[in-house]
Amino acid sequence: MIEVNPKKLRPYGDRIDDGFIQLSFTLPVKASPEAKEAAKELVEKMYLERVSVISMEPLGDDFSLFVVYGQTTDSVDLTKIKVPKVDVPELTYQELVDLMEQTIAEPIVVVGACTGSDAHTVGIDAILNMKGYAGDYGLERYPKFKVHNLRSQLSNEELIAQAVELKADALLVSQVVSQRDSHIKNLKELKELLKKERRLPKGLITLIGGPRIDHRLALKLGFDAGFGRDTKPSRVASFIVKEYCDRTELTMKKPEKSEQSKQEEQPKRQGRPAMPVAVDDADMAIDEETMEDSYAPLVYQRPTRGQIRQPAEGGTSTLLTYRRPPRGAAKRDEDKPAEKRKPRGRRKPKPAPAQEAGKAEKPGESKPSRRRRGRRGGRSRRKKTT
Repeated sequence: MIEVNPKKLRPYGDRIDDGFIQLSFTLPVKASPEAKEAAKELVEKMYLERVSVISMEPLGDDFSLFVVYGQTTDSVDLTKIKVPKVDVPELTYQELVDLMEQTIAEPIVVVGACTGSDAHTVGIDAILNMKGYAGDYGLERYPKFKVHNLRSQLSNEELIAQAVELKADALLVSQVVSQRDSHIKNLKELKELLKKERRLPKGLITLIGGPRIDHRLALKLGFDAGFGRDTKPSRVASFIVKEYCDRTELTMKKPEKSEQSKQEEQPKRQGRPAMPVAVDDADMAIDEETMEDSYAPLVYQRPTRGQIRQPAEGGTSTLLTYRRPPRGAAKRDEDKPAEKRKPRGRRKPKPAPAQEAGKAEKPGESKPSRRRRGRRGGRSRRKKTT
């Protein structure tokens, strides 16, 4: 086991604590020896040592891509790093459904959309749509959620107006496009409009999500929570239920398992119980007395491949071994009646039709057929007659 000091954590390149870092960047210059040296000096000014340019690839006429290695002597203390996280209990879909049925009387109204010029609905659809994401059901499937998915390219003013009209309890905003920090600018504008709006409830839950959004950024912008990549719908649902109960002074009870959840937890039956079998090695016959005495502790086992179980005379069952007959054994003439046997040999040639419709061939007369060539398509082996 490799021993790592978390108080002095350094990058790993070829071995532990060697401090090597790989960088890749683009310079707006044509690929040349001068451009390669410029990339090296630029990385050296970042206080990296032993700098080496591993790759330089041209990107068109006036751009170049560089891959550079460098070594750093700095380290970080991992034990002192604290990252804000969404603190919610990890509950499954059925546990959340049971909890909401026991705690919440009226459905929670959830409104979600992609605001601004963002037209990417893949994130908001994964959370709200019934099918969900990664095998986790979306919020539309929960009986105590009333979901309104307003899709994309909705202005902040229109989103707030819809939230007021629908009497939203939770507001979800997805931001996928993040070029030049456009998502931060749009979310700041949304937060200012929410502060000025007096028709919204005071306990409105505001959530944001996207590939470049985390909980720390959400708290910094004034929202209740932020969710990034690979967030499952049940995690968002758990946070909404927890915050809704806290703000409406409802007590979250420990979910009692319903009949449906109890049935889902029961292990699937591996096989049906049946009459146990005591087989004699001599004739593979079943002993019924042994079967009656030892019925309880035994479990049915399906016969292996190649074995069939057939009832025999006297009420017993016999475990027979089935062997497939060899190829052609079922078509042997000895196994068939004499009247159904097929003659061996080549098929008889069909009689050639008469050349003229009015002429009929006399019985016993046959038209000479063409001589067949050799099997390999060679000439006829008939000797020429003089």
